[in-house]
Amino acid sequence: MAIVRLSKEDLLYGYTYTLSTEDVEPGEFFPGQERVESAFELALNTELEGYNVYVSGPESVGRTTYTLSRLREAAKSKGKPEDICCVNNFDNPLRPKYLLLPAGLGKAFVQDVDRAIEALKEEIPKAFESKEYEEEVARITKSVESKKEQVAQRLIEEAQKHGLGVVFTPAGIRLLPLSGRRLVPEEEIYSNPRLQESYERGLSEFEESFRDFIRELRELDHTLSDQILNLRNRVASYVIEKSFSRFEQKYQPYDGISEHLKRLKLELAKNVDLFLSWHTSKGNLAFQKILEKSLNAFRVNLLVDNSQLDGAPVIFDEFPTFQSLFGRVFYTAEMGVLYADHMSLSAGNLHRARGGYLVVRVNDLLKNPFLWDAFKKVIMHRKIHMPLHPLEDTIMPLVGISPEPLPADFKVVLVGDPYIYYLLYNFDPEFGRLFKIKADFDPVVEIGDELIEKFPRIIRKIIEEEGLKHLSADALSELFKYGVELSGNRKRFNVVFGHLVDVVREAQSFAKDEDYIRSVHIKRAIEEKYFRSNLIEEKIRKAIKEGKLILRIEGEEVGQINGLSVVDLGDYSFGKPSRITASVYAGDKGVINIEREVELSGPIHSKGVLILSGYLGRKYGRDLPLHLSCTLTFEQSYDEVEGDSASVAELLSILSAISEVPLKQYIAITGSVDQMGNVQPVGGVKEKVEGFYKVCKMMGLRGIEGVVVPRRNYDNLLLSDEVLESIEKNQFHVYAVDHVDDVIEILTGMRAQTFHDLVRKKLREFAKRVAPPGRKKAL
Repeated sequence: MAIVRLSKEDLLYGYTYTLSTEDVEPGEFFPGQERVESAFELALNTELEGYNVYVSGPESVGRTTYTLSRLREAAKSKGKPEDICCVNNFDNPLRPKYLLLPAGLGKAFVQDVDRAIEALKEEIPKAFESKEYEEEVARITKSVESKKEQVAQRLIEEAQKHGLGVVFTPAGIRLLPLSGRRLVPEEEIYSNPRLQESYERGLSEFEESFRDFIRELRELDHTLSDQILNLRNRVASYVIEKSFSRFEQKYQPYDGISEHLKRLKLELAKNVDLFLSWHTSKGNLAFQKILEKSLNAFRVNLLVDNSQLDGAPVIFDEFPTFQSLFGRVFYTAEMGVLYADHMSLSAGNLHRARGGYLVVRVNDLLKNPFLWDAFKKVIMHRKIHMPLHPLEDTIMPLVGISPEPLPADFKVVLVGDPYIYYLLYNFDPEFGRLFKIKADFDPVVEIGDELIEKFPRIIRKIIEEEGLKHLSADALSELFKYGVELSGNRKRFNVVFGHLVDVVREAQSFAKDEDYIRSVHIKRAIEEKYFRSNLIEEKIRKAIKEGKLILRIEGEEVGQINGLSVVDLGDYSFGKPSRITASVYAGDKGVINIEREVELSGPIHSKGVLILSGYLGRKYGRDLPLHLSCTLTFEQSYDEVEGDSASVAELLSILSAISEVPLKQYIAITGSVDQMGNVQPVGGVKEKVEGFYKVCKMMGLRGIEGVVVPRRNYDNLLLSDEVLESIEKNQFHVYAVDHVDDVIEILTGMRAQTFHDLVRKKLREFAKRVAPPGRKKAL
């Protein structure tokens, strides 16, 4: 056991730089993140399913910066992925197909097909207006017409045998009776019964033969149509083959391209009328617009062009939505229905990330309803679908186009905080097998030579990116000290550089007329930051000064001690002195925690109070029965009390009340105690010491005020310059202790053993008072 009174030299921390940021080269480093580097090393060298990465850490620690930097470096050594083209599925237009081509060839493929279609707009009309085509049509027509004339002549001759004449009209062939060589008019037939009877008998006899002749004439008409159509197809195919032969050969080695071009040429030949209509509708822009839309069925939509990449793609989706990830369908309204084709499709970041890496913030994914489940399905099934938003088809009538799925080949990196990681890991059964690698950023790292050497270079890079002024050597030292302060430990550093950058930004506003940002500007920025948030702290101190919150920091008092607690507002935390009192009397109720009785005690605080009973029993109950009743409370406390950092103070107030030995009120204490009397470390030591110091300063320092802290909290004593100055001038004191006995000697001014003897004496008196009648009283 030993009491250490800490000096200013004991409490100094940080590092003193001799160079400004202007004297170092900029650099991007992430010191102390070996765990993250190991995780990425495994992820980048493993292509197995499920080895995606969750990058965990607080905001502004460099999660996204490190991730993108590491992935871009790795992407340089990987090859470019294929371009993605979307083409019409002629068998099912609502189910477009994907074609994959080597990087850069997709754009050439689109251009080649477009040039071929534009050429066909001119070449096909020329071919069908050529003299050769017209002569061939005339020859075919003449040949068929000649055969039709022969059939018609035989028809006439055969009809005459039955007394019938043949009349060829635009509406068809009519049979009328013959009288000699004269055709009898229809009205004359029905006026002469004998002629009508002869006419009907002739028709009946000739009916079957007549049908054969009609069938033969129709077959000749069909033959004419077929031969002309065949001629059209041969001419169109010739022109199409000629246009496509310029580029078709270079796409032969690639799967699916040859089959598509073969089918495309067939469909173009079938739809040759579109090109003929285009030629005849020149000047009619509205009609040509309709024709152009029909011609889109033959064009190629280049969804992803990777020709400009230097390696694998690294895609960071800053605002993930269904459209940004899965792509978008641009619908057009037609007769009250939304319509789309394969040319209406636009790629999403899932398509763009094929063959590379996709980085997404998990918070943004989870905020978008239904998006997380759809995103997981892509990773699980390794296929990219282009789905509608789940509510889209219920809001509006549309033609639901759904392209065939595209193979998904990329690694996903989610960026988020530890809390969401554990939520997903425990409550999403698929998360663990989809994201097997966790890259956990440590926001607080050990201070070593590497960190000290690289810190100025990191700040240099940040100020260059932000366009800020350079930091002088003393400003750099002050900023490093602030990083140590944020860590809460003199041996560690808080690498959440977002906090440090905010201070530099604000410090620049105070260095308007200077070339450098200096330490005075850094200090002022930090002070102003605290000042903007400490309104509640000042109001509490004002209430103490006015006496509304009773707090005595002079003299001595029995059963009363000044404990210290921390108020955490989120953006700001501060220490608040609290008056702890104990009242004891003879009885068997033990230690009564008033906060617990009224349900204002948290479980950890209640445990700490129960430990006090363990200490009392072990220390004093071995040689005499304890007949003690004690009430213990935080005075003027109206909120829940949680934590055990006041258990030493509570114990001292109980012992003081029992022994009737007064405690020094100008010395506050923080620390927890175990059943053996050891003083254990607690949190918020810096805030507690500074909080009591500010109250003492407000009341007037007399050189006797101070705080007792656990010795094991020495590394956490990162006190402000003002407190250190007061310690140097012996206006304020900080004592570090290991055991309750050390605290007793400081607060009572007497030896611990003497104090314990007084406690035992009083406990014997209590035992005598409550001993049952007829039973020997305890000694």
